[in-house]
Amino acid sequence: MSRLLLILVALLAASPALATEVILRNRVEARGSVVLLGDIAEIKADDEALRSQLAATPLIPTPAAGTQQYLRLAEIRDLVASRGVDVRDVRFGGTVVVSVLAEAVPAAETPKRQTPSRPVLRTEQEIQLAGERFSAAVKQYLQAQTGHDLWNVKVEADGKLAEYAEQVGDRIQLSGGEAPWIGRQRLTLLGEANQPLTLLYAKIDRLEMAVFAVQPIKGGDLVRRSDVELRPHLGALPSQSAMALEAVIGQEAVQGIRPDSIVQTNQLRTPVIVRRNERVSVRARAAGVSVRTYAMSQQDGGMGDLVMVQSLASKERYAARVIGVRELEIFTAGASAAEVAANPAPAQ
Repeated sequence: MSRLLLILVALLAASPALATEVILRNRVEARGSVVLLGDIAEIKADDEALRSQLAATPLIPTPAAGTQQYLRLAEIRDLVASRGVDVRDVRFGGTVVVSVLAEAVPAAETPKRQTPSRPVLRTEQEIQLAGERFSAAVKQYLQAQTGHDLWNVKVEADGKLAEYAEQVGDRIQLSGGEAPWIGRQRLTLLGEANQPLTLLYAKIDRLEMAVFAVQPIKGGDLVRRSDVELRPHLGALPSQSAMALEAVIGQEAVQGIRPDSIVQTNQLRTPVIVRRNERVSVRARAAGVSVRTYAMSQQDGGMGDLVMVQSLASKERYAARVIGVRELEIFTAGASAAEVAANPAPAQ
């Protein structure tokens, strides 16, 4: 028994102790323009340098005044790791969701913003966060200017822009840029009373939603909902690109369509419901009278198509419109829309 206890003690002594803990708080009021890990968590670490590094790790821009943002434990861990911190030996605990809101500042105590008088050294993380904040602001600006929602924006950030990001806080106002709003655009950051503060440059691409095939579609197959999906596409779309699922679902593929390719409208057609050399029913309507006869189809056709048919009795050839499976219809001269409405198709 004593020997077993000695083995257990040796194993416990050999096991590495987890010396670093990040204990998340339920609700915090963030100060400044950036939320740090130390703002939302109590950090316990034997290594003082590591503890300071974790506490100073930037996570997200501070939410706008009067709003709050929720950060989940897994998301916080990923954010810390993305800033170059090794989190393999760090245990995250406490709450699973942190509610973050901006610290309320009385109006009388709101400091007057001034143009930075001298440059302040900024970390790479602060510059990166400034770029992300201004990229989001440019995207909102483009949406307001154009009414188009999908944009890919990357602002060229540096230490100076990070300084202005802290200065303007949540109030980011922009002007400038020009149609068609793509490529490298120059915009102006505005301060109080819409006074220009500095220029910022953004690389902008317009995204369009298009229908993509998600699996192979063979020629002759009907397109199913599971065969396609809407995805954002960067850059100009081919002229015949399908841009709505309703335009392709139920259509017949006239050729094979590869997965991950944009579906083109010229690759589809209305399903054939009348076939060449097939006996069809033809309804003629005019002046309040409906007459049914039979003919031989001379062409394939889908719903709404005009096809040539040949009368079984007289061998006369004429055009009729497809209205159903082996069902066609013609309107003789003089038929009006009112007469057609007053003379519904007879029951089948």
